[in-house]
Amino acid sequence: MVRILLKGNVKAHITDWFKSFQSLKNIGQTDGVSKKLTSPNSTEILLPRLQHKNSQSQKIEGIIPRHSPIITYSQPQYQPKPTVNAYLPDITRSIKNLENGLLDVFNNNRQWANAVRLQDAKFFETLAKGQEPKLFWIGCSDSRVPAEIITKLGFGEIFVHRNIANQFKEDDTNCLSELEFAVYNLKVEHIIVCGHTKCGGIQNAYNDLALRENLKIWLSDIRKIKDSYPELFPDQFTESKMSKSEIDFIHKKLVSVNVINQVNKISENIIVKEAWKDEKRRLAVHGWIFNMENGHLEDLYVTRNK
Repeated sequence: MVRILLKGNVKAHITDWFKSFQSLKNIGQTDGVSKKLTSPNSTEILLPRLQHKNSQSQKIEGIIPRHSPIITYSQPQYQPKPTVNAYLPDITRSIKNLENGLLDVFNNNRQWANAVRLQDAKFFETLAKGQEPKLFWIGCSDSRVPAEIITKLGFGEIFVHRNIANQFKEDDTNCLSELEFAVYNLKVEHIIVCGHTKCGGIQNAYNDLALRENLKIWLSDIRKIKDSYPELFPDQFTESKMSKSEIDFIHKKLVSVNVINQVNKISENIIVKEAWKDEKRRLAVHGWIFNMENGHLEDLYVTRNK
């Protein structure tokens, strides 16, 4: 606010200015002002309440801006940016059918790719340069146990092979070629065999009547466990008398034995044995279980190395 002082009114203007100054000086002593200051630990700051009803406050209205009586300063809540490593699918969507058929798959892909590019414009450029995973994962094909998600590992961090009931067979050229590539080309340091609870392959392995020919052959090694652990294969009558917790315990034990058998077979394979001849080579074979009830990975402590 600028005032032009003219002859004859200098005294009046000085008087008005002085009154305005006095009104500012008295702030904190008037009825409409809070004198209370916040404690050092409080996040609230109380500012003066200016009264706009009298002539004095009218004169200073253009000098001091109006404020809300209380302004609360608080730390902004941390909102983590979604990362590709921590990407989680829409669980609600994942448990229902695709409403628009395969078109939904393409739409989901485009949405994901666009979101990734917004987060990191060079992500796909980097992705195309190659992979250097340190883990080779042999897991079950069950759609509920995707390795990258349950381990929260990102692109290029885990090399994956999956089949029904996480089997390793000497005559399976698919798995053997992946093992060879992982050990000699990628130079992985860890081979992980991971089974899981509620595994349909394990549950049906000893029910020949429910299996077609190829599955019956594929799961034959699991049925051989019965020779060493007959208690893990109760007949229908015995099972009908068991509680749910007892059935779950037997199932988990069978899952564990199956994982241990695969760890032993991989450790005896020539591909791994040749790698262990190199004294500088770091390579270990582990046996884990994914617990479907709580989402936790459990180590069976059967690690094999050179």
